[in-house]
Amino acid sequence: MSLLNEQIDVRSTDGGNPAQFIWRGHTFRVRRIIGDWPARAEAPGVPATRIHLLRVSAESESGEPSIIDISRDDASDRWTMRRQWN
Repeated sequence: MSLLNEQIDVRSTDGGNPAQFIWRGHTFRVRRIIGDWPARAEAPGVPATRIHLLRVSAESESGEPSIIDISRDDASDRWTMRRQWN
């Protein structure tokens, strides 16, 4: 596993799910969403987190499969590649 926290450019489906993203000049296609942790309040009276975390099964341009954690900051609409599981 590599901890990255690098900004990525994401193209989403009409439903708002990521379909592909570009990281370090390479395009990855999202094959499926494995886990989804939406931004939400943890408890009453606690401000909602602004980070939506997704774990996806992705495939590189060369067909290499990976499990990747990406996140979206709801306030800025910025996406980050957080981890790549090898």
